[in-house]
Amino acid sequence: MENLNINGFILEWKDGQYWLQSDIPKENPIGIEIDKELQRHEEFFKKSSLQKELLARAIGVKGPYRPRVLDLTAGLLGDSLLMLAFGCEVWATERHPVIQKLIESSLKNARHPKLSQFHFYPEEGLSFLDQVPEIDVIYFDPMFEDASEKTSPRKEMRIFRNMVGKDLDAREVFQKASLIGPKRLVVKRPKHSEVLFGTPSVEYVGKSTRYDVYFSF
Repeated sequence: MENLNINGFILEWKDGQYWLQSDIPKENPIGIEIDKELQRHEEFFKKSSLQKELLARAIGVKGPYRPRVLDLTAGLLGDSLLMLAFGCEVWATERHPVIQKLIESSLKNARHPKLSQFHFYPEEGLSFLDQVPEIDVIYFDPMFEDASEKTSPRKEMRIFRNMVGKDLDAREVFQKASLIGPKRLVVKRPKHSEVLFGTPSVEYVGKSTRYDVYFSF
């Protein structure tokens, strides 16, 4: 496979999948190692309870119950794979063409059995809500510039902000998602950032991240 240039961003074919070249030449390229990531999560949860995970609590994992989750902002699949490791069935959408290529090639390169519970759609989350499957939770992690950050963002976030920019339709997506009537609508935010919409039913707050949870509408 040849390298790709999409809107000035270089995707390098290596080890059976695409990797995104950094904007700083000395930095390693960005890719999604699905099998390695899922195996890492599985090893961790052999020793640690899911109930200690804020994301698990936010989406409603409890006892044997595992919700069906729609992740409207797949990105590098970090949260999607974590929810998959919890034992959830996960649907995920992503609208940016560069990130779509990273996800699609990494999925073709992965073999983990949990992927039978993962469904990826390379399209706008807003339009996918018109055909949403039967799910319990909608998960939304919009891209925002956050003035409260005191440290430089990590490499992936720095590049994604330059590449994707702000999700200017975030409130529109939230309102449309609420009309679907999920049991929970979970919005991921930086800890000290403003609430995206209204007043959450409950908040789960970590060291740097906050999950705003809205119950049935």
